[in-house]
Amino acid sequence: MTATYGDDALGRRLERLLEPGDLAERVVERRLVAQAAYMEWRREEIERLDGSRHVRFVVGHPGAVAILAIDAPNEASITRASELLMVRQFRTPVDRLLLEVPAGKRDREGGAAEVAAVAAARELEEETGLLAASWRHLAGFYTAPGFTDERMELFLALDLRPAGPGRRGPDAGERLEPVRLSIADGLEAARRGAVVDAKSLLAIEAAVRLADRPGGR
Repeated sequence: MTATYGDDALGRRLERLLEPGDLAERVVERRLVAQAAYMEWRREEIERLDGSRHVRFVVGHPGAVAILAIDAPNEASITRASELLMVRQFRTPVDRLLLEVPAGKRDREGGAAEVAAVAAARELEEETGLLAASWRHLAGFYTAPGFTDERMELFLALDLRPAGPGRRGPDAGERLEPVRLSIADGLEAARRGAVVDAKSLLAIEAAVRLADRPGGR
């Protein structure tokens, strides 16, 4: 049986570190406080192994996707000069315009969350007007586990082409503008504080790793 984090010493140590043990908690009572659009706010009472109980408030989320779209035909051709697709979008909660990679929530389909890969292709088309012939899942991560269960899946999209007539556009409440930055400029933008949201920082780091892979140009 293959270990989750690898069969080496580090993998075994990570298995031990991520075993809850005395830190385990379980939800003993859950109450819906409010629901709006695709999110729900819950009051949860949790119990620890010592019997103590505490109340937490949690935001339920169907999950989301982010897309590292690079204008390259394949991974072997990616360099720091390759362009990545980003969007300019004003984010009211932080009261500023952000430079971000394309992203969005997974829609609900008959009560179930949209398949992540399907959502990624849809969001790329809606936000940039592009389709990708090559897709690969890069990572999954929790955006803010202190208060929400939202999990985001990051995909690599390559071999881009225009969607053409009939392309899907942004949702009615969205207003954004696609832009291109080389991977090198994206990294420098992050260093200068011009890119500040977590998913985009993670995506740029992944792009740099792809450009700087052994044997890369």
